[in-house]
Amino acid sequence: MGTQLTQFRLYRYTCAEECQHKLLVRVSRPSYPNHDQSAEDAAEDFADSAADHLRTWWQRWLLPRDCCREHESQLMKVLYEAVSEELDGPGLREMVVWEVAIDDDRIIGAASTEEEFWRRLDDYYGPDDIPTSERQVVSHSVYFLTEQDGAGDLRDA
Repeated sequence: MGTQLTQFRLYRYTCAEECQHKLLVRVSRPSYPNHDQSAEDAAEDFADSAADHLRTWWQRWLLPRDCCREHESQLMKVLYEAVSEELDGPGLREMVVWEVAIDDDRIIGAASTEEEFWRRLDDYYGPDDIPTSERQVVSHSVYFLTEQDGAGDLRDA
């Protein structure tokens, strides 16, 4: 059985004037039977469709508040593991997220500082379970959207 997965898709939007905006969307890929390729394709299409919907809405309604130029978008990465509760709830907000690779898995978390991010990783994994050689962390200032945001208040956007 292909299990249900939460995906964090990080997109970069750029324009000729060298501005850059990042969007992080959280979507779910439903579970599916392993032996059914069409069910797997449908599950992937479900997550793709949800991400496309969120991206299109953000591009139309929120991005022009910051920058009214034409932008090209690029999917930077898809991450599957998050270590902060802020990424579990609704979005409709700006935040700073951090990512790091631990044992070839990319992990993402919301935190105001790198030190806070490492504290969250220590709490999640335990301080002795994180290899010290893999301490290359990258921060992203993002706008965060989720499938839950239709129940939110747009005055907060």
